Amino acid sequence: MAFTIQQFARARPYLFHLTARHNVGRLRRTMTLESATRLLTAAGNAGVLSQKRSQIVEAVINGEMVLVRDQAPLYAGNVRFRNGWAIQDLLRDLNSRVFFWPGTGRGPVSYGVRHFQRYEAERPVIMRIGLLSLLEANEGVLPRFCRFNSGSPRCSGGLGSIRGPNTFLTADVADFTPGKAVEVAFLDKVLLPADAQIGNSPNGPWRSLL
Repeated sequence: MAFTIQQFARARPYLFHLTARHNVGRLRRTMTLESATRLLTAAGNAGVLSQKRSQIVEAVINGEMVLVRDQAPLYAGNVRFRNGWAIQDLLRDLNSRVFFWPGTGRGPVSYGVRHFQRYEAERPVIMRIGLLSLLEANEGVLPRFCRFNSGSPRCSGGLGSIRGPNTFLTADVADFTPGKAVEVAFLDKVLLPADAQIGNSPNGPWRSLL
């Protein structure tokens, strides 16, 4: 069931990313989304990465504060680890990625809507970016795809959600269709294209990030 990026883009042409409203100014200046590992390491706070973030973490980089999202829904007891993984491996993997919810012009998939609703009281900003536009701005960078909410494992029938080295797959080896993908992730960082947009809800209205 492998697919091409073009096939995915036809089914899910947009990517959506939630961030704290406080972070928008820095994003406009740097036009870069960075992983938690990259941000917290730059802030000299890499020690936080070895444990789950139960609340938002303030990372100060060159005198500027960046808010790094919590990992409150991540419960190790809800996970079935594979290939020798443990919670430290999962945290390392999740922290190394920049995450997006795929979607269409109508908004992100339902997982993305629920993610927004979880933090709605904080008045976050949601970004909308064309998948192909993002890839054009990041030549040679491969997206990875996941068929569930990687940071919010759930038990079903008494069994936890599987997590391991195959949690994120490139399109050419994915064992699911584009319509089954729940997350799109990139390692380390991605540059934002000039046509990136922001809004106050998963349905917009949208305005230019710039």
